[in-house]
Amino acid sequence: MLKALRRYWTQLLGTTRQQPPTPGILLTGGGARSAYQAGVIRYIAEAFPEAYFPIQTGVSAGAINAAHLGNHTGTFRDAAQHVVDAWTGRELEDIIVVESRLSLLWDMLWDAQAASPEEPTSANVRSTHGLLDTTPLSETLHDHLDEPDGTLSGVRPNLAEGRLRALAVVTTDYATGQTVTWVQGEGFDAWERPDRIGRHTQLTVDHVMASSALPLVFPAVRIGGSWYGDGGIRLSAPLAPAVHLGADKILAISTQYSRSQAESEEIELESYPSTSQIVGVLMNSIFLDSLPQDAHTMHRINTLVEELPAHRRHGMRPLELLQIRPSVDLDALAHDYRDQVPSPIQTLTSGLGTRERESPDWLSVLLFHPGYIEQLLEIGYGDAQDTHDQLEAFLADTAAGAADPPGLRRCDGALPASDEDDNGDVEPSPSASAESP
Repeated sequence: MLKALRRYWTQLLGTTRQQPPTPGILLTGGGARSAYQAGVIRYIAEAFPEAYFPIQTGVSAGAINAAHLGNHTGTFRDAAQHVVDAWTGRELEDIIVVESRLSLLWDMLWDAQAASPEEPTSANVRSTHGLLDTTPLSETLHDHLDEPDGTLSGVRPNLAEGRLRALAVVTTDYATGQTVTWVQGEGFDAWERPDRIGRHTQLTVDHVMASSALPLVFPAVRIGGSWYGDGGIRLSAPLAPAVHLGADKILAISTQYSRSQAESEEIELESYPSTSQIVGVLMNSIFLDSLPQDAHTMHRINTLVEELPAHRRHGMRPLELLQIRPSVDLDALAHDYRDQVPSPIQTLTSGLGTRERESPDWLSVLLFHPGYIEQLLEIGYGDAQDTHDQLEAFLADTAAGAADPPGLRRCDGALPASDEDDNGDVEPSPSASAESP
């Protein structure tokens, strides 16, 4: 009875216990453009070595970065370097089997007629389904993550030692059309919402491969009894998984350049839109378009919540969001490399009309070229450096404690006050965001 009265009065007076906010990081998709995120992370680790992100979510190619960050068992700075190393010098041969144009055209025709094995697995459909064979990507991830059996074995010790609270990878279930977020972590409940669910799991390379499986182009990946593809296909609320997992503030690193209206008006298309241009727009809608709208919705809800007295918020709380996005058009940069890509990619892009426009979105998704990737790493690093003051304010109350060794990604396991009852039992934590858990 006394505990109930104490809770009532603390809520009424707005004097609930203050706990350090829980930060999360969201890494969106973008194919080869996701190398930009590695550059941003590298600067953050150098400038703020005691920063930590106990909640990490990745979508599409962003899941590759999240896996490298969350699976590494060293300091945050070491983990950031591991992410950068995963991209440095990367070539198309590390991602797909490079075939001739004739072979690719044959695959386009054959795929529609190819019969699946009696017991299909992710491995035995890579060469028969999807336009491109992603066996090299699977081998690259196994090798660079140092996980021969495919299990992300570093996540468990990171959870046990407090360096991580949850690592989440977002996929799309091709059977149901649902967005499925696979989470390895502690202190949260699986969730079910219309067309999206969250599941506990032991994360593996297959989860990462599924999240980054571009629809139609890369083959789907089998997990359990179903087949999964790119996590961005139907993801309308990319901030939601981090909120479900308890994040109070989210750093979202996008790969989408925000064009001004003046820049948009300069782009003219006199001829009929090419197939590659249409595909590029579709790919951007899968990877990127939902984040700005989700962020806008979150800010509007924040405004409403902040106008309410504490006792009328029903456990909801404002969320802090910091977005970092490219200062230059990464698609336009890709145009400079159009003559240096192998013939299959020219067939999928230039062969379908990419040369007719100045910012080839579709080409940039598949441009795993060392020169292009190095540029993206440098741009990401520079953009993060230009955002130093905002990052400093964002990370000010989330860095590791003074008693911890420098660079330790610390998470003491404590949940926010609103998530824990007087008996220490975890309760759902409603949140002011684009989606409530």
